[in-house]
Amino acid sequence: MDLPGASYLHALAALAMTFAGFSAVTIVLRQTLGRRLSPFHLFVTRLYIESGFWAAAFSMVAPLLALCGLPPDLVWRLSSAAIAAVLVAYGTTYPMRRRAIVPDGLPSRRWIAIACVSLAVVALLVGNVVGVPYRPNPAPVALAASWTLACGAIVFVLALASFWEADDGSAA
Repeated sequence: MDLPGASYLHALAALAMTFAGFSAVTIVLRQTLGRRLSPFHLFVTRLYIESGFWAAAFSMVAPLLALCGLPPDLVWRLSSAAIAAVLVAYGTTYPMRRRAIVPDGLPSRRWIAIACVSLAVVALLVGNVVGVPYRPNPAPVALAASWTLACGAIVFVLALASFWEADDGSAA
């Protein structure tokens, strides 16, 4: 039995791992240029790699459960529950972890945008778990994995310029 959405999830997992690897290459390039990594650089590097790994893991949960012989409805319910739990735990601890490393905060409009989209994704996952207002399906799982990767990619693009600045803050 072929799990609906499995090809998208597999492609997303491959893309997520490629992103994590590419992000690591940018870090190596900065260090090759003789530039140290600041706490900010270390923090965003960790974020890139975590988002890539989480997106890949989220993408592989459902195919793994399907390989165990579970029916598709149960696969989507269990996958959604696991991903929602991780997103809630990660999201609630993220601001504290960020402040511990990078004391200056994000603009409130970014926090609000990230929180709103993340809460919507979690709500869709919870809907998938309980089967209301729709039957369990692959869309919320795929959306959650895509959003996780998108968060890392957005931070990567926003912070990319800082990787090429010299240690004194000037451009390389």
